[in-house]
Amino acid sequence: MSVVLWLGVFVLLLAVLIVLDKRFTIPFSVRVFTSLILGAMFGLSLFFFAESSVSQEVRRWTALVGNGYVDLLRMLIIPLVPTSIIAGLLRLSNTGELKKLGVRTIALFLLTATIAGIIGLVIGSLFSVGSGMVVGELAKREANTITNLFSQFRAFIPSNPIRSASEMQMIPLVVFSVLLGIAAITVKTKHPEKIQPIEALLEGFLAIVMQLTMMVLSLTPYGVLGLTSYWLSSSGLSALLQLGLFVVAMITACLLHMGLVYGGLVAAAAKINPLKFFRAASPALLLAFSSRSSLGSLTMTISTMKGRLKVSDRVANFVGPLGAVMNMDACGGIFPAMVAIFAANAFGIDLTLSQYVLIVVVSIFASLGSAAVPMGATAFTVITLTTVGLPVEAVGLVAGVDFLVDMFRTMTNVAGDLTTSVVVANSLGEFDKKAFDEQDLRTELAFA
Repeated sequence: MSVVLWLGVFVLLLAVLIVLDKRFTIPFSVRVFTSLILGAMFGLSLFFFAESSVSQEVRRWTALVGNGYVDLLRMLIIPLVPTSIIAGLLRLSNTGELKKLGVRTIALFLLTATIAGIIGLVIGSLFSVGSGMVVGELAKREANTITNLFSQFRAFIPSNPIRSASEMQMIPLVVFSVLLGIAAITVKTKHPEKIQPIEALLEGFLAIVMQLTMMVLSLTPYGVLGLTSYWLSSSGLSALLQLGLFVVAMITACLLHMGLVYGGLVAAAAKINPLKFFRAASPALLLAFSSRSSLGSLTMTISTMKGRLKVSDRVANFVGPLGAVMNMDACGGIFPAMVAIFAANAFGIDLTLSQYVLIVVVSIFASLGSAAVPMGATAFTVITLTTVGLPVEAVGLVAGVDFLVDMFRTMTNVAGDLTTSVVVANSLGEFDKKAFDEQDLRTELAFA
């Protein structure tokens, strides 16, 4: 077959994805998985049956589609992160709420996000995700120059936020956004009338950015088709095995985080049986697993906190909504760290100690920037890879199996919200341990 015929087949596959989107009511995750299958078939056909000169020319065009999608993902970072962080912090009503409930809640969010990032790195390294892959020239990178850890931490101070944004230095920009958000809450407490126009402006701009984000993410099937076609046309069948290994590693990391971190926290801080905690939390966890949406399961999450975990209304009504948009251990910690290891192994990049530390630090700060972000794991991962200097194309390579790991990610995120509610309520004397211990979960149906 000539180059024109191969490209014609590729265009036909793009047309098939467009028809699936426009003419049929097919879930987005199914369309993304379909694009993975079609890309795999096309890429493997190119690998086994096309002449090398033809294959090389066709790969240039498939890489154009895939890399174009990745560039659009990069475009979202600067408007998305600062806006979502500041708007998220402004949802606190005043500095009193920030100090009493907010500090404890957010501190626990950041603690578990740190551990999640470490678990993602460890499990990803143990499973050697991405090793032995052939990615060709999908993403050429300069040799890494991050050598001085002290200099990196010094660079976190946002001396020039505009320059940080222009150079895609995310951590200084995030630090600046957090400080600006705290200052805004202080003004809101003293002079609420002065902050109202800013709140309205931020919420309006955030809505626009969210719409732009959804527009870009709607192109995921086409980006996955391009990236997968290029990837498998270079590597053959070995790449499929690595995707399966990545899924197993992600599920292992999520279950480990839930069992050791969340189970350990409720046992140590609230002195309750972790098994009974997870049994009580099961309605919210099962809904999160099946719906794959922290926000979609928010009502059940709050009801579970009050009715089965015996947390006070005040804590449940604060931690639940805040956690649904700002506590993403699996999306902001485990998944980006795992993809970072995947990218480093796949593209033959040796990570330094500074980069490992940066991955964890980014997971800490990025968890604050998750407010209302659709497909938050993708946004977090782009931020992490950009900050550490790894190929962002790795996001597209694993996107085809995202729906498989997303169920476990969402369940882990909601489990973190439920854990935080119990630990924070217990520290404030607003957790009814006696009622929790005495309830019969076999007959407990009410979610008062």
